[in-house]
Amino acid sequence: MYRLTNTYRSIIAAALSVWMLMIIISGIVFIHKEVTSTGEVIIHIHPYDFTQKNKKHHHKSDSEIQYLNVVFTGTYLATANFVFEQAPTPFEYHIDYAELLVSYTFRKAFHPNLRGPPSIA
Repeated sequence: MYRLTNTYRSIIAAALSVWMLMIIISGIVFIHKEVTSTGEVIIHIHPYDFTQKNKKHHHKSDSEIQYLNVVFTGTYLATANFVFEQAPTPFEYHIDYAELLVSYTFRKAFHPNLRGPPSIA
């Protein structure tokens, strides 16, 4: 049984490694930029025939360029940032053994010879 699960794990790990390598190579080969009608430059990745040397755009509209920008950069997966109204309360640490090591002495200060306000005697 151990050998069977070890074999399946190694096959799955190898397949995922090949898949990730294909994604990285595809990103390197097919990355290109597009300029929209408003002048915005968008860099995105998708397969296209890069052997054609003509300057004809392979996108039909600006909305298609924006769609590819969102889908292939993964911005649709971005999570919302949360703003907390109240700050989290700090933890209070209490060490019991420290009270045994520190001794407090209290002595009331009595200084009769210091100058003070006049008193009626």
